[in-house]
Amino acid sequence: MSALDPMLAAVRTGRLSRLTALSALVARDAAREAAGRVIGFDASLQADFHQAALDDAIAWLCRTHDVTDRQGSSKGFSLVHGWLPAYPETTGYVIGTLLAYARRRGGRPDLVERARQMGEWEQRVQGVDGGIMEGHVRTLPRRPIVFNTGMVLHGWLDLADAGIDGHHAAAGRAAHFLVAHLRADGTWAPEVEYSGIPHTYNARVAWALLRWARQEGDKRAEAVARRQLDWVVARQRANGWFDDCVFKPGTHPTTHSIAYTLRGLLESFVLAEEQAWLQAVERASEALVRKLEVLPRLVAAYDDEWRPAAGHACLTGTVQLGGVWLRLYAVTRDPRWLNAGLKAVDQAARRQERGSWRPIRGALAGSSPVWGRYAPLQYPNWATKFLADALMLRDDALGEAPV
Repeated sequence: MSALDPMLAAVRTGRLSRLTALSALVARDAAREAAGRVIGFDASLQADFHQAALDDAIAWLCRTHDVTDRQGSSKGFSLVHGWLPAYPETTGYVIGTLLAYARRRGGRPDLVERARQMGEWEQRVQGVDGGIMEGHVRTLPRRPIVFNTGMVLHGWLDLADAGIDGHHAAAGRAAHFLVAHLRADGTWAPEVEYSGIPHTYNARVAWALLRWARQEGDKRAEAVARRQLDWVVARQRANGWFDDCVFKPGTHPTTHSIAYTLRGLLESFVLAEEQAWLQAVERASEALVRKLEVLPRLVAAYDDEWRPAAGHACLTGTVQLGGVWLRLYAVTRDPRWLNAGLKAVDQAARRQERGSWRPIRGALAGSSPVWGRYAPLQYPNWATKFLADALMLRDDALGEAPV
């Protein structure tokens, strides 16, 4: 039991109570920072730690669905504002997480039904042009963007892979939207880009489009995906760092955006066996793993010489990178990636909220400390989604997945 558990157990979800919880959580993380506690490997973790962490993460993701009356997955829980509106982008890729966990638990029809409901909700928010809106569901005016469209396309393809029909037409419209807006240089048009600039992390979008192309035999869609992925590789420097790997101009790449980029390249390599894509993943990973080996934790951002550009950790990015390296190990069988993946996953999992306060039990904060600049004072649904994904990849890598 956490030392804060007795205090948080009595806290409700009203504004005044959230501020009480906020104060307690900030004090906890301040004490951790002052003591110089690292987020690293802990041999004392109980045998069932990782399984309990996974179960709690899935339970919290279900809670994000319930608080919207099952109209999408909430963007997450804010210690200032409470539960946030449903988020089309991340609801799209929560679908695959629920389905993957269900397969490991005897089918879990309740989770399959949630995934189906999320897929149907996404169809209701899809634009007439096939795109998926930027921001949360209450954002006005609605503007379709490439990244969100790709993430929802992943969700519809995950449902199709699970044998759940009814989303093919919507997926086709999303794929058409992506194909129609890619330019000759391999970047998407500014009007359908977040912040109006190109992003290497759209490699994750190209992966979705490549999945669609392989499923449908759509050669044009595959050519578009390849062109975008080749552009991503061309933005990588010799030291592994990516230009244009940012959300907004004038910022440094975060571990979150780097991990998006690497996972898109890696999974696209698995589908198409383009060696340049795999080599780009390994080049960046080698630089980051060296940081993981010599520093107490991965920080949230790095400059173009891989020097730390932040003092906090982006827990989302840390656990995503752990997942990338566990997948890289599955593809290459190089033990370097297994060791790095296990360490990064443990770094994040040890920061999962395991107390009894229901709004955040099982959730992963955006940053450590909780007030860090990435999603400050929030528990975004995608952080916990990637924690669950990484814990399942950990099970696979160690042969501990339930049969």
